[in-house]
Amino acid sequence: MQLFHQGLRELLRINQHLSNHTIGFVTIERPLTKWFIRFTQAIPSYSVGLQLRREYRHFSMGLQALSLKDVDSIYVMEIYNQHLLALLPMLASTGKQVFLGIHGNQLFAQENKIKYWGFLYLQKFLEANPQFKVVLLELDDDYIRNDLKFSPASKIVIPHPIISEVTPKLQPKERLKEDDKIKIGIIGIIRQDKPINKILEKIRAYVTQHPQQIELVIGTPIKQKPEYLENCSDITFIDTTKDEDYLHALQQLDILVTDFDQERYYYRASGVISDAGSCGCYIIAPNYPVIQHQITWPIAIGSSYSNLDDLEQVIEAAIIHIREKGQDNHWIWREKRNAEYIAKLLFSQP
Repeated sequence: MQLFHQGLRELLRINQHLSNHTIGFVTIERPLTKWFIRFTQAIPSYSVGLQLRREYRHFSMGLQALSLKDVDSIYVMEIYNQHLLALLPMLASTGKQVFLGIHGNQLFAQENKIKYWGFLYLQKFLEANPQFKVVLLELDDDYIRNDLKFSPASKIVIPHPIISEVTPKLQPKERLKEDDKIKIGIIGIIRQDKPINKILEKIRAYVTQHPQQIELVIGTPIKQKPEYLENCSDITFIDTTKDEDYLHALQQLDILVTDFDQERYYYRASGVISDAGSCGCYIIAPNYPVIQHQITWPIAIGSSYSNLDDLEQVIEAAIIHIREKGQDNHWIWREKRNAEYIAKLLFSQP
């Protein structure tokens, strides 16, 4: 099954830990017919074409759910607020329990009226259909404004799952050698909602002061690398075009430094942070509520900053942590983020 967030594929293992229940999974990453792709791409407005493709995919998810006969419940991996009008009744018509994955839906409801109205429709539908539950990642939504909260009876909170196929490079109680350089850097696609300019400036300045101790690494799809990163002799670049290259780059890194657009990530879990934690990276991230929970529960595998001026001190503390504790905390962190633990959370609800 193709997933928009590949880091969520651990959820597909939940059935292995259920004895008398079977979950069927549906995903927004539904194939589109060639004629429909050509039709929507021919529309002068890119936004209109995009929304038509998303609407098609949501309707296709509903059809997929209707075809799942030998399951007890259905888990919808991701939904968009503005495309729920037909999908939710189709899911209800299956007569099965339905879990709806929520990834920033409450945050995006603040962007425009259509997404907000779609969100209100979702809330009302949940009230009328108690067999539906939304699944929130990391935190309950107590900190969100009242009109964007879900009712207590309609929500379940689970941690963002790990990638179980990869593990930290250091085993418990194993430590780096004294002469090993600490590899610090940035991994992932460099785009507008994941700005790196400011943090890169801070990291480069720190690495320049400690060239014998630290190596600066950037892992990104090389064909998408911005021009301003050309001819940077102080940076080691790793091509992360393929999934396996991306995970390998994370496994080689000791410290991942991130920055996220507050308007898009303040109430939203981060896939790259979960991937990095799975691979053993110590994570430095902005102190947004959900992300901070990701890197500190059930045990700290990173630390946060409220101001980029504090980044040097946070990096120094991270290096001390790695030298003294290795990746011991990461092995503990993984224990409550796997499919077995999440299965218990999903089915321990009243």
